[in-house]
Amino acid sequence: MFMRKKKTFILDCPNSFKKKLIFFLEKKSRFCFLDSNNSSRNSFDYLAAFGVKKNCCPKKNIFKSFQKFLDDNKDWVFGHFSYDLKNEIEDLKSENMDFFEFDKLNFFIPFYIFKVKNKTLTIIYDDSKKDTVSIYNKILNQNHSKIVKGKFSVKPNISKKKYLSIINLIKNHIQKGDIYEMNFCQEFKVEFNDFSPSNLFFILNNYSQSPFASFYKVNHKYCLCSSPERYIRHKNNKVISQPIKGTALRTTNLRIDDDSKKNLLKSEKDFSENVMIVDLVRNDLSITAKKNSVKVEELAKLYSYKNVHHLISTISSRIKDEYHPLDVIKNSFPMGSMTGAPKLRSMELIEKYENIKRGLYSGSIGFFNPDLDFDFNVVIRSLLFNQKSNYLSFIVGGAITIDSDPNKEYEECLIKAKSILNVLSNEK
Repeated sequence: MFMRKKKTFILDCPNSFKKKLIFFLEKKSRFCFLDSNNSSRNSFDYLAAFGVKKNCCPKKNIFKSFQKFLDDNKDWVFGHFSYDLKNEIEDLKSENMDFFEFDKLNFFIPFYIFKVKNKTLTIIYDDSKKDTVSIYNKILNQNHSKIVKGKFSVKPNISKKKYLSIINLIKNHIQKGDIYEMNFCQEFKVEFNDFSPSNLFFILNNYSQSPFASFYKVNHKYCLCSSPERYIRHKNNKVISQPIKGTALRTTNLRIDDDSKKNLLKSEKDFSENVMIVDLVRNDLSITAKKNSVKVEELAKLYSYKNVHHLISTISSRIKDEYHPLDVIKNSFPMGSMTGAPKLRSMELIEKYENIKRGLYSGSIGFFNPDLDFDFNVVIRSLLFNQKSNYLSFIVGGAITIDSDPNKEYEECLIKAKSILNVLSNEK
């Protein structure tokens, strides 16, 4: 375990410092920035990790190697699980096009962690580093007045006609009893002239104000994530997972917005989708859970964010003593809200009907602390950017059930993409 020290500073304006920190990070080759946007569901307002002390990116025996890395170091560890990590858990494959090539698993121990709560900045840093104050001052003195503002155009990877036909094919599988529900996703390619990833993330994050946002970089690969969804958290031996199923657009008209909430709450289709995924998550957590410890604390509860309403369930458990905290992730990944039920067959059909590798999309970004507590989001509502190939895109999807109307499913995709589309079109 590395020795760490702490320094604290009182921030006059945490939001101003946040913006400066985001622009400072872009110059780094590796960083992880997590933003709760002041959500009460998180232990921090925002958190940044940078400076690579050690890295873990195994190509084989991935979970075994990563568990050893966690146990040997017992330190703060930040990084990601890619959706294609599923191939290490089940007998599956991913043969679609991959324009980003995020590793299946890639984590690092940072030299520096900046944690902000209320107006207090706590810098948790490696004992070998003596430049903490100078870095803090450098961030404070950031000048981001010459930011490149991009011009963007968006084009779907598949036509609406093709999308509708695929939904009907998936419904045929459901009709035959092959699956009950499946998450189907489509990609939107973004053409651009030039842009600043940090500026685009800052605008997207400010527009969405989601509780599990992240700005993440591994060398030339970026993720600009405005996720409202927690995948899984482990704290003091308690695990919670919070899948989302059910989405409605918000509006500034209070009467219409109230109707939108009421319609979402009484939607039998959305409630049914939510219950199916809750059952799947309960089953996943039960593998590592103490007897009778799996509980549904919230079922399809309405949560309202800046631009959307969601139905979110909270499922909890306690880990059996013989299991490692990482086993909880190994036995629940990929998250049920992004796959379907039954999970294995759904993932086989996802590979068949989608035409791109999901990669980091519907994977997870987050951290482990020295006590092996962890917190991870679901990578949705996200722009992925390969700076080397200049490839920029985002993916959106939804749960398909026997009751799905293909046209309404397409409309729901556009609702989920609304924040990104509005930001890219400068309607912010």
